[in-house]
Amino acid sequence: MTVPRYRDPAAPVPDRVRDLLGRMTLAEKVGQLNQRMYGWDAYERAGDGHRLTEAFRSEVAAFDGMGALYGLQRADAWSGVGFADGLDATDGARTAAAVQRYLVDRTRLGIPALLVEEMPHGHQALDGTVLPVNLAVGATWDPDLYADAVAGAAAELRARGAHIALVSALDLVRDPRWGRSEECFAEDPYLAARMTEALVEGAQRAGVAVVLKHFAGQGATIGGRNSAATELGVRELHEVHLAAARAGVAAGAAGVMAAYNEFDGLPCVANRYLLTDLLRAEWGFEGVVMADGTAVDRLVRLTGDPVAAGALALDAGCDLSLWDDSFTRLGEAVERGLVSEPALDTAVARVLTLKFRLGLFEEPLPPAGPKAVGLPDPAELGERIARASVTLLSHEGGVLPLSRAVRRIAVLGPNADSLAQQIGDYTAPQRPGAGVTVLEGVRAAVRPGTEVVHGRGCGLVG
Repeated sequence: MTVPRYRDPAAPVPDRVRDLLGRMTLAEKVGQLNQRMYGWDAYERAGDGHRLTEAFRSEVAAFDGMGALYGLQRADAWSGVGFADGLDATDGARTAAAVQRYLVDRTRLGIPALLVEEMPHGHQALDGTVLPVNLAVGATWDPDLYADAVAGAAAELRARGAHIALVSALDLVRDPRWGRSEECFAEDPYLAARMTEALVEGAQRAGVAVVLKHFAGQGATIGGRNSAATELGVRELHEVHLAAARAGVAAGAAGVMAAYNEFDGLPCVANRYLLTDLLRAEWGFEGVVMADGTAVDRLVRLTGDPVAAGALALDAGCDLSLWDDSFTRLGEAVERGLVSEPALDTAVARVLTLKFRLGLFEEPLPPAGPKAVGLPDPAELGERIARASVTLLSHEGGVLPLSRAVRRIAVLGPNADSLAQQIGDYTAPQRPGAGVTVLEGVRAAVRPGTEVVHGRGCGLVG
């Protein structure tokens, strides 16, 4: 029996994409552009292990396939996943394998899914290594150290079967009120660009593709609000807020994530100037553009219609949705003439190209055996980053190191005795004893008999 050309690993990727596209129905094409499902809804506890849910099977059946699955391994307060029901490293790899087997065996064309995970500072999964947040990384001024740490963290992600890491890198701290400042490397575009290059290079060492977020200017929104407009002019956008994106694209990033904010009156996910004229025509970017979560659905406030919202984002240059319903209706958009099928095919081709280049058709299952050999230990490198990030601004009176003669020390602040706040957002639950708070560390460092008192000083909210 003749093997379809898209199944031939020796065939050029463009030929494989063209062959596969020619075999697909409109519904199957639409399915490849969707990443609607939360990954933690795709599995459930079953005895000592996990099984795929009816919700997952229904999602696959709707399009006879699945473009991407977000957050299969994610665990945190937002997802509601913890050690009682979530996936550790072993269960995570098994469940990822079950997802891919189902897609390969139970769909007409057998197209594997892109498994997409959060890796803003280490893989956000149970027992994943936590790295210092980006603000600490930027304070090291050491891209080589960061690249090594990223390589180790990405190896953990890849060992669990994931292919794509979503990583904060492109935002700059330009308003201290913005609640996502810890996801920024700095306020300086040059430093952010060098760290973004290191990030992409480190992940590539582990065979992981990177989607950089957020594109573009999200760190400069009005009032420090996450989804607000910006008042950026073109010159400031290019000189300040696009430097890291340019560097990441040049380094080989597989994708960028269109931000929530508006630029020049249009949300980034609907901004053709940003996503097509600049990113693709001027910079030559050939990867995928992913929407931020529900960003396409938010366009309904502009279009008044979810079908038109999906068409608007696709026409602007968005290839892959995230949690949106509007993109599931792109077939309707084609039938209503809101977008052409060739435009749809262009986006599908980008998604399929990434799958072929990552080797999903040849090796859809997680790699066998331990994580990649020869890559650095991310836990050890994370500690080095943390040490290198500390900057002593003033040292008067010989305060440090702590004198053995000190009898009483006050440790102040609402984060001083909170491991969860200390290690940052986008962090999975930690096992008991997995970390040391500032207060615990001071108490352990002083001589017996020294009094260490703690005052919260204020609340984090209210």
